[in-house]
Amino acid sequence: MKISIITPSFNQADYVSTCLASVSGQIYANIEHIVVDGGSTDRTIELLKEFKQKDSRLIYSSAPDEGQGDAVNKGFLNATGDIIAWINSDDYYFDESVFEHVVGLFKSNPDIDIIYGGMAYVDSCDKLHHVRIPPKYNYDLLTRIAYIGNTNAFYRRKVIERHLLDKNYHFVIDHEFMLRITKDFKALRTQKVLACFRVHSNAKTQVMSKKSKDIERIRRNEYHGIRTNLYYRILLYRDRIIYRLRNLYNDYKYLSAVKENPPFKKFITR
Repeated sequence: MKISIITPSFNQADYVSTCLASVSGQIYANIEHIVVDGGSTDRTIELLKEFKQKDSRLIYSSAPDEGQGDAVNKGFLNATGDIIAWINSDDYYFDESVFEHVVGLFKSNPDIDIIYGGMAYVDSCDKLHHVRIPPKYNYDLLTRIAYIGNTNAFYRRKVIERHLLDKNYHFVIDHEFMLRITKDFKALRTQKVLACFRVHSNAKTQVMSKKSKDIERIRRNEYHGIRTNLYYRILLYRDRIIYRLRNLYNDYKYLSAVKENPPFKKFITR
């Protein structure tokens, strides 16, 4: 099984090298890493050129695009792998065994088309703050809690042959995608931590206005028939309490074990 990793990028020179290293440094070697750059004006292209000399499995292009969704879709359409994943250029994989683990799950579960797992939260200096292990798949819960995102999911090729991203979304683009694909394809959770999601001041989730976020949420809810009535809000409140309690437990369980010497440390190049 070949894995294709898609990474959209735009002016992420501070972080892209760690992302590249986390893909290249995997034990499982049958991979390609497709970076679709939107015409960066910082050192991103220079860094990509340097990395390409070390690992020919990196494939990159740079040209103006219509945003993140457009870039990811271009990557999807050019991917040659049997297993596909999308990770942003400021995020990275948790350890060197992630791909090996995922491929093993797909091979032993031929009826499963989507694998998702745990996600670590790091800051701009790669300090580990939280570990999130998502619940078992439940579509109704996914409409209320975005526990599957682009960073912590892998899927078979047939998923992207049926579904591409809706490039008109920005803030909820991955959640909306997951709502669509998990309706049509069977998903399986692994409790292994798969990737690191970086929280920093320039991240899209931090700079978008609340109004823009709310507009996207409303559009997503209308498209998927999610009724945000009183019953929905009661369930949302309940689910958030349960989710936060689960998160506290996961932090207690995992942070004490890996915080001082996280396995992703070997990928950090800055």
